Amino acid sequence: MTEKKIQNTVRPPKFVHQEQWEGYTYKPWLKKDKKNVTVMFNFLERRKSYFLAAYFHRKKINFIDMGDHVKEDVTYGKLYGNRMECNPMYFTSGSMIRNLLKIEKETGLSKEEISKRYIFLCGGGQCGPCRYGMYPQEYLKVANEAGFKDFRVLIFSSDLGKVPGSKQHAFKFDLPFRINMGIALILADLMHAAECSLRAYAVNRKEAEAELDKADKMIRKAFESRLYLWTLPRMLKKIGKMFADIPLRDEQLPLIYVTGEFFANLAHNDGNYHLRRFITDEGCEVIPGSFTQRTLYDNWRRTVEAKRGIKYASDPEEIAFFEKSLKKQRTSTKVITYFYNKYVAALNPAAYRSRTELMDMDTLAELARKHYHPEIFGGEGNLEIAEAIHLAQEDAIDGFISSKPFGCMPSSGVSDGVQAKVLSMFPELNFLSIETSGDNDVSILSRVSMLLLKAKQRHAAKRNALTPMEQVVSAEAEAEDAVAKRGEQFA
Repeated sequence: MTEKKIQNTVRPPKFVHQEQWEGYTYKPWLKKDKKNVTVMFNFLERRKSYFLAAYFHRKKINFIDMGDHVKEDVTYGKLYGNRMECNPMYFTSGSMIRNLLKIEKETGLSKEEISKRYIFLCGGGQCGPCRYGMYPQEYLKVANEAGFKDFRVLIFSSDLGKVPGSKQHAFKFDLPFRINMGIALILADLMHAAECSLRAYAVNRKEAEAELDKADKMIRKAFESRLYLWTLPRMLKKIGKMFADIPLRDEQLPLIYVTGEFFANLAHNDGNYHLRRFITDEGCEVIPGSFTQRTLYDNWRRTVEAKRGIKYASDPEEIAFFEKSLKKQRTSTKVITYFYNKYVAALNPAAYRSRTELMDMDTLAELARKHYHPEIFGGEGNLEIAEAIHLAQEDAIDGFISSKPFGCMPSSGVSDGVQAKVLSMFPELNFLSIETSGDNDVSILSRVSMLLLKAKQRHAAKRNALTPMEQVVSAEAEAEDAVAKRGEQFA
């Protein structure tokens, strides 16, 4: 084929940027429009959003709690978003579009009017080398592609919408909001911890789930009070006694630990196939995922960065900057730890076998240091490696699951890379790495089922006083027999 014919068969793109693209235009949300705008939000899973809504209720800010992520969100995220993103981005951006289209259908408002009257509040901008770090513009891209031109978003740790003169802003990520958000996240963690234990051990699971729903509403009511600093501890004491009265089975189930990438680990919904609930439904106990633990890690990471910055600062101004950051992180850690311990004491989780212990960040950093330097920041950093080593040394669990989004760069380097070394050191660790994509639940949960089968066999072997390696051999042999028998049944 001649060069002329080749040129005739090549189709140019429909749209070519003639100049450097500077991103989507953004109009800040100003005070004069405060009463005319409704805040839409959801954070990882339903309880965190549900409890945080108490803040907006108290402040008399119009809001929509978008609730849990659902599978449909991935479809919307892929339809309007860029290709080859991780499913946390597809879930969060897709949830935003799904709800905007729902508002359009239910209210009859035009897309232009909706863009003026609604704003999306979300996390992002702080997580590291990929994922949310590059996604503030992605939310705007998805909204604009769906027809909601000039739609606005509020993102933690992002410069979106900032204009000179902070007094002009209708909404600020100020100290009262941060404290309220921290409390909401802690409350959600503690209720999820209660759910993990009660679903596993309650004699009557339906009764336990009804009590959990009742407790959520009681907490929300107490948190909506302007005197929440006093009403919450009293209400939590009442809830702790309520949970302690739920009859529990007198046995110890196989214990499973789930960790991994932030969203894939802590979504507790379709975002990670309701993983922890699936594990308890299969007759095992699962250690609850903790947003508080991850927040303390972020504070620890920024503390280390600040100390290093002070050590190598080139001038007094730089020293002052890092000293301010160091003070901020230490204060944040003290406040979070104070509220967490206060609410744990009020609930008395030991009375209903709930696991609420937090790991020490310095200890975890030293455990992982030889295999993953704790100052390599990004994603979950050294956490997963340190957790695996700690739990393997203690022989405290029967199964260890690492959950990450499909193609997640930081998590893949850990769970598919460094963990190979950890497994060579602790071959008895019943380890499984899974990649979530939002739409392969049958494949993923079948693999989890195999890990749970081995966990149950290992748990039984422990009671028969087998050595760790004997447990592995026995569990693998029984698993192979089970697969063979299942194959014979299908044959």
